[in-house]
Amino acid sequence: MQSRSFPLILVFLIIAIAAVNAFAESYYWYWRMRWFDMPMHFAGGVWLAGTAVWWWYSKKEKLQNHFFSILAVCLTAALGVGLAWELFEAGLGLATVGHINEIADTLGDLFFDTLGGTAVALFTWVRMKQNIITTTNHGKN
Repeated sequence: MQSRSFPLILVFLIIAIAAVNAFAESYYWYWRMRWFDMPMHFAGGVWLAGTAVWWWYSKKEKLQNHFFSILAVCLTAALGVGLAWELFEAGLGLATVGHINEIADTLGDLFFDTLGGTAVALFTWVRMKQNIITTTNHGKN
């Protein structure tokens, strides 16, 4: 089995997330624009799910293109890290200001993590289907 190199799009995405986050922290965008963490959680879910799909399927000889298998890989990564992050935020909030974020904020963050992971699962599944159709059609020539 040939090893697959890490996708360049995921490198660019994590650099973009880091750069936008640095600006957001410097200019207080998370506090000035209460919705700003929504696209950030979505992008984080996309990056985590994309990295998980790459890692999981780069280890396999035969790719399983069942949507729910792909979705499981994507959501395990996006929600696993998302939940860990929310627990970290809750602990930090308790330690520094004596309370945790509102439940609605936490659920919203997890929703956008999940949405990002689901988007990657759909994209991956469609691309795998396209590759199977293309491979099958080329084999008939």
